[in-house]
Amino acid sequence: MIFREFIRQNPFFRLLLPLIIGIVVAHAFSLPQMLYYSFVLVGLLGIMIFTFVAKFRKSYALRSLFGVFVFFTCIGAGGIRYFDDESSMQMNFDNSSVGLLGNIVEQPVEKANSYAVVFKVKQQNKGNDWQNEGSKMMLYLQKDKQVRSLQMGDQLLLNSSIRQVKNLGNPYEFDYASYLKTQHILYTSYVDSLSWNRVGKNTDFSFRVIAAQWRDNLLEIYRKNGIKGESFDILAALTLGYKTSLDPDTKKAWANAGAMHVLAVSGLHVGIIYLIMSFLLRFLTKLKYGSLLRGFVLLITLWLYAFLTGLSPSVMRSASMFSFIVIGEMLKRNGSVYNSLAVSAFFLLLLDPFLLFTVGFQFSYLAVVSIVFFQPKLDKLLQIRSFVLRWSWKLFTVSLAAQIGTFPLAIFYFHQFPSYFLISGYIVILMAGVLIYLSAILLILSPIEILSKYLGWLLQNVVEMMNYLIIKIQNWPGSVVKNLSMNSMELVLIYGLILSLISLLVFKKRKAIYTFLMLVICLQIPSTYALFKEGEAELIVFNSQRNSIIGMINDKKATFLIDAELPKDKKDRIIGPYILGKGIVDVKYEELKPVDIRIIGGKVIVIIGKKVESIDKIVSSLNPDFIIYRKSGLKTKNILTKKQPNCQVIFDASLYSKDRRKFLIDQNIDKNDIIDIQTYGACVCQL
Repeated sequence: MIFREFIRQNPFFRLLLPLIIGIVVAHAFSLPQMLYYSFVLVGLLGIMIFTFVAKFRKSYALRSLFGVFVFFTCIGAGGIRYFDDESSMQMNFDNSSVGLLGNIVEQPVEKANSYAVVFKVKQQNKGNDWQNEGSKMMLYLQKDKQVRSLQMGDQLLLNSSIRQVKNLGNPYEFDYASYLKTQHILYTSYVDSLSWNRVGKNTDFSFRVIAAQWRDNLLEIYRKNGIKGESFDILAALTLGYKTSLDPDTKKAWANAGAMHVLAVSGLHVGIIYLIMSFLLRFLTKLKYGSLLRGFVLLITLWLYAFLTGLSPSVMRSASMFSFIVIGEMLKRNGSVYNSLAVSAFFLLLLDPFLLFTVGFQFSYLAVVSIVFFQPKLDKLLQIRSFVLRWSWKLFTVSLAAQIGTFPLAIFYFHQFPSYFLISGYIVILMAGVLIYLSAILLILSPIEILSKYLGWLLQNVVEMMNYLIIKIQNWPGSVVKNLSMNSMELVLIYGLILSLISLLVFKKRKAIYTFLMLVICLQIPSTYALFKEGEAELIVFNSQRNSIIGMINDKKATFLIDAELPKDKKDRIIGPYILGKGIVDVKYEELKPVDIRIIGGKVIVIIGKKVESIDKIVSSLNPDFIIYRKSGLKTKNILTKKQPNCQVIFDASLYSKDRRKFLIDQNIDKNDIIDIQTYGACVCQL
């Protein structure tokens, strides 16, 4: 099959590609929204001309021009939908406290010091008036007895100040603000126990609230039938997508074994249900209207499962994707699975263009496309007669095919690769299917106590066995390859390599070998450049909020000065990505002293962390290039800020706010002359 023939059989790719381009361009560039409306207007006018003017419609030479008009229309539609969704997230507010009325739209999640609640604002108090709103925000509610009883659908009245979500500004850190934006959240607020009240339940009808209540009832059935402890947490996550109580160590073990995707209900689970139900219902295709009946039963099953899992966005996305595949089969278009996938992606992105930037959307579609494309070709490599061996080989090829399409994305986002993913794949895919259907039988037979107790015992033991095997795999030597780094450009180049190989081996395009070689050369350029690049020295003050982290980097060596009170998880979260991104090979950690003096790259750095009476004499003798104040360092008297005109003053984020304000007033210093980490984020100074 040549590429042109592939596009002819799967025409929706012609629409999906320009829609994605429109969304990406709108996301990356601040182009006027009117430009996208112009694209749509010009495109629609062109399509109308081709539709109603016979001369254009029948002209073979002008056929490509019709495609150009469609292309422009879809680009414009992608940009318009992006801007429409972005504008719907906006709120008008000032820095003072405001009254908000709204409801909880996600199940509250317990954090270390608060409860995280996704809150949809219905009304905002403006003076004496209540104005309608429709945006979402992330609330962090102070822990108390009342907050523990909150449920999805509860209506809250609160008074709090609102701030826009922003990152800490640390290099290579997880982009939390962009992640929340993909969830349509731009704002956040911390609310203490005295500033909010539950005023009732949301009176609007909501499928998601009903689905969440159903899921809670099903979880209670698990508990009543003896499923408890870690087995309950794993089974609840694996079958119903309930991950709230899942232990972090369990998550880490499953991730290292390459099985974490099983604990996030999404495409794999919906795919298992689709495959098993398709196999069980294949006898219907022999009947006159059996294909239609089979399709309807499959659609009902897929969406019933989505409903039982609480209608989470990831499951709804996967259910939509497989629903279009089922509809394609019902229409007897079995040869265009790719087209069904393109149709589902097109309409999902029209409804929510921000889905394109979510990890789940990218993984789901890449995995399914990769399985559909590679698995049949890998399966043909061996002809096996034995039923057991044949299905083992099929399972092997499914896991391998999925990895071909998703491993670059996994390295890009998670910086690691599970070495034994094929072995863990056998275990989790087989057992996940068994557990999903055993759980369904338990839910059906729950009124019959004798049978349900036996099924509960069976589920408890199957989960324990599966978890035992996963932990064993995770403990094997070299179970996970860590500290892998890949930037966005390298990600694009690697997928380009995969596509060029496909073009060469499948579509027999000889030009693909030149593309492949060019991409290989492009991948080598950064490492080649690094060999000849001179080592750089830099000072970095991280934004670690209540703690201090100060890094001094010289070429590929780094020394990090840290608080004694700095939690290990925070250290790993902030410093780890920086080390990986910069390619640092020699790392040292040292504890900060009350007054710490360092010299790097010929520059003198003074770090003041507590009140010291004689600091003025020390600073005068050193003539420092940088003074960094942290913790209670601003309480020191006779600070020589004004007497050091060539010295850069940096306020660490660990400084107490009242000390910061008092210092600026007492010293009569313009705040623009000071780098304030708490305000502007992490600071990187070249030395």
